[in-house]
Amino acid sequence: MMSAVLAEQIGRADRPRCKVHRDAEIRTWHDLLASIEGTEWQRRTVCDEWDVADIAGHLIGQAEDVITPWSFPRRFRKGKRVYPGIPRFDAHMMVQADEHRGTPPAELRTLFDTLWAKATRRISRSPELFRRITMQADDFPRMSLAYVHDILLARDLWMHRDDICQALGRSFDAGPYAEEIIGQVMYDVVDGPFWGDRPTVVLELTGPGGGTYRLGRDEPVGRAAVDAVGYMRTLSGRDDAPVVSGDAAAVDAVSSCRMPF
Repeated sequence: MMSAVLAEQIGRADRPRCKVHRDAEIRTWHDLLASIEGTEWQRRTVCDEWDVADIAGHLIGQAEDVITPWSFPRRFRKGKRVYPGIPRFDAHMMVQADEHRGTPPAELRTLFDTLWAKATRRISRSPELFRRITMQADDFPRMSLAYVHDILLARDLWMHRDDICQALGRSFDAGPYAEEIIGQVMYDVVDGPFWGDRPTVVLELTGPGGGTYRLGRDEPVGRAAVDAVGYMRTLSGRDDAPVVSGDAAAVDAVSSCRMPF
């Protein structure tokens, strides 16, 4: 039986390693966008109200917010005005997609490549003082720009790539760094408020990106197993009916946990 990694001891991936994750995703996205044709751009996705092109527009907006820092507060304010009652980070992302809706596919591809190349260079050169700036809204804990740029952007690229593969009926290649990206999610689950008062469990994530983790410090109440990529979909709120096997208490704890992605 594989020994479990104590999730709280994983620690935060360092800046150079995060760049490896982010740049790998950008390269894979280049190939994915080049392969999308015709009406595939209008396929609906699991992301509410978004089709494939909208996800591309949202991700282009993410890069723009890195390159031009004032675009983030502008969109944040606009989201509050245009989408009242919607969580503010969600509204911000909806504005990103709105502002690129209707862009021709060829232009979406060019924008994605050009802007993400600039964005990842900007992230790599950002001074530490700038990276310490923090923000908070909705159910997110307070986040530094370093965390957003290093951890969340690669995670967002990776998870949305699966969204598009699901929409197009294609297999999802989790990539060579999936285990590291998922490991950072497991660290966040227990480092933040998301696991809460759930009991300690041993979680086996199977398939690409998988590993075995202990969530909590106490004696585990049981073990649970679930597909690694599938569980990322559950944690992020994309799939509320995960196929989890194992001991009842562990299955319940694992199935009910959610965290912002």
